[in-house]
Amino acid sequence: MRIVGNLPAAFERFTQIGGALHFVVFEDAHGGDAEALTAIASSVPGCRANSSETLTNRQIGKLAFFGDWYDAATGSLLKIGEYTDSDGNVIVNPKLRNLRGVRLVSGGGPIPEIGTGGQFAYAFSSTPYGLRTTPEEVQELFDQITEFVLPANLNHQILDWSGGHLSEVSHWFAAGMEWWGVFLFTIHVPKIQRLTVIAGSTTD
Repeated sequence: MRIVGNLPAAFERFTQIGGALHFVVFEDAHGGDAEALTAIASSVPGCRANSSETLTNRQIGKLAFFGDWYDAATGSLLKIGEYTDSDGNVIVNPKLRNLRGVRLVSGGGPIPEIGTGGQFAYAFSSTPYGLRTTPEEVQELFDQITEFVLPANLNHQILDWSGGHLSEVSHWFAAGMEWWGVFLFTIHVPKIQRLTVIAGSTTD
């Protein structure tokens, strides 16, 4: 199993705009918990050597992985909550792809409960400090990155490791435990022997 050094440009751009998720991709990956744990240990900052004793996972489907901030019918990221735009219109749970030229001046919404799992779409698009780009580009980057880690028409296994003990695995997760959330997934695509580790933790 080897780390893939050259990822599509969307990953670097996501980092540039302030994305809070950390992606590490491996090739020649054959699957299984032991391999996933090895990948996590080399991907998560400050991961403790005995993390395998603390980490547990559950297999989830794509809809649970994407979570509530995603509209499956249209493949759209959502901005969950109630917002008012500069013209005084009230918008509820808008799709990011529909916010072109719209300036939201007030409003807000809930955040997922820490440790419940899934909610990749929220973690991707809703950081405490905001993403430094347009809503349309956030949607475009989401599409490009998810198409890479979850290639169309290929079987995959998504494991959610986001239980309540991640701060014992690495102090890096302590920040997200404050309120934004902590996220840890592995996605294995057997046909192309690709394993992706996705980790997230941040605070304001």
